[in-house]
This record gives sequence, structure tokens and C-alpha cells, in this order.
Amino acid sequence: MSTVAVAPPEPLEHDMAELINIERQARGLVPLRLDDELSDVARSYSQRMAATDQVHHRLDRPMEERIEKALPGTCLFGENVSKHTSIDYSLGDLMLSDGHRKNLLHPDYTVVGIGIVKGEGDYLYITQEFARPCERRRRR
Repeated sequence: MSTVAVAPPEPLEHDMAELINIERQARGLVPLRLDDELSDVARSYSQRMAATDQVHHRLDRPMEERIEKALPGTCLFGENVSKHTSIDYSLGDLMLSDGHRKNLLHPDYTVVGIGIVKGEGDYLYITQEFARPCERRRRR
């Protein structure tokens, strides 16, 4: 059974959001806004990954359901998960993977939630939740 840190490493979550936005801005993309509710979802999922020492997208309900619960009316969803010793190594590996890179650089995402939990062996279990809330239609 993994030992999981009780207090989330929030400074690391903010640092990872900054690193993501540096990558996006270097390519002329709009930076993502770090969303507190979405970060709670990501942190909870990272907690589950650390507790089970598993890193994949289907430990419980689909990510669309997790994101929709936090941000009702979301039109576009994405998720990256990883286990690494640092956020720099994590982001580097994610950028080398076509699917993960696509999430990080998707031009239509507007918000990100990041959850990082330190598990056994000082590994960081990292979840990145990406979303774009639907635009509300104006009444005529």
C-alpha cells in the first residue's frame, strides 16, 4: 500500500501550470487559466493513483464525468496522467507523446486543473484536466 502525502503540493501545481503556459505561449497559443474546481478533481484523481500505485485514465468513472461534475456545461475535455520524480521530467515526457502533447497544446482548451500528490518513493502522481466550457447562447 502506498503512503500518500496528506497536504497537496500546491506550489508544484502552480509551477506546472506555468510550465504548460510557457510551452503554449512559445507556440503562439493562449495560456490556460488554472481552475480551482478542476484542480480539486485532478488532485483527487492523483490521490487515487498514488493510493493504488496505478497510472491510467480509468481508475473510476470517465474523465468527462469527473470534469463535467466540477464544471457543468463543458464542451471539450482532455486529460493527461503521469508518475515522475519531478514536474520537469513529467512535462518533458508528456511533450514527447503525441496524444499528451495534443492535450497540452490544444488551441481550444481554455482552463486546466492540475493535481499533484506525492506517493511512495517520492514519486509525484500528476493529473492534468483540460477543458473548455460551452459558450452560452444569447437570448434574442
